Amino acid sequence: MENLKNYWLAFIFSVLSTAALSENNFEAVSLAGTVFASNETGLSYQTGGCVAKVSSQSLETGKAYRDQVLIELDDRNAVLALKTAKARLLDLKASVQDSEFSIEVAEADIGRVQEEFQFVEREFERTKVLFQRGLVNETTLESAERRKLEATFSVQRAQEAHRRSLSLKARALIALDIGELELEARQIDLDELIVRAPYDGILLDFEPNIGDCVSQGSLAAKIYKPQEKSVETFIFVEQLVNAQKIGVIVGNAVNVIRTNGQICKGVFSLVGTEADLESQNVKATIDLDPSCSPSMFLNEAVKIETLSEKFE
Repeated sequence: MENLKNYWLAFIFSVLSTAALSENNFEAVSLAGTVFASNETGLSYQTGGCVAKVSSQSLETGKAYRDQVLIELDDRNAVLALKTAKARLLDLKASVQDSEFSIEVAEADIGRVQEEFQFVEREFERTKVLFQRGLVNETTLESAERRKLEATFSVQRAQEAHRRSLSLKARALIALDIGELELEARQIDLDELIVRAPYDGILLDFEPNIGDCVSQGSLAAKIYKPQEKSVETFIFVEQLVNAQKIGVIVGNAVNVIRTNGQICKGVFSLVGTEADLESQNVKATIDLDPSCSPSMFLNEAVKIETLSEKFE
């Protein structure tokens, strides 16, 4: 019994010694860092023009929500072009309807001249029989043959008119497609005069003034998601020799401490592999916990303390 007790005491002591040794191997380090936006998006003007409207709400609060109209450029010319394209499209649709009516008329003409041709053809056959019997002279036969020939030409002309009307409809449909594309282009031109927020976020450098004229591609503002922030820090190369020992490895947790003592959890997302030649520092990035990152200011100086555990 005494031996069993001694065995368990030795086992517990061994476990505690191993744990203490493990803790002693870890050496927390303190680093200095700066908060920045992880995903910052630039909003540019898609076309040139003069500012006509600005979101007063966003100017006051510096915030924007998804698809919110932030800036509108003068759209008078674009609106006029859009109305012209719409009117042109209506005219082209009317041309298609006219061509369809022409096809109907041509088809009806073909039916009429074909009936007339059949009547003239039967009359010619009767006259031919009468001529063979000697009941009519050659002049009467020639007149019937001439009427048959004229009826044949009428059928051919009607068929040509029908083919012509089909060709005109095909061209009208092509013109209609071009008109629809033109209308779509004018709508795009109008949409390009508007600067919208791509998602809910915080605006930076958003200072437009009504009347200011801007060029295509110039920066209107920047926007970022407040819950997506990171901390940038630099670590000496000599410290990274024992990266595991000091907890500076991707996936390890850290405490990011503000000047007011507030602590926000973070995790190493990047530890660089290239050192600066002069300072012999390596850049590292820490992703902040989304639950507390909105309270952090951009460019805020913070203190970082490494932890031994992984981020959860």
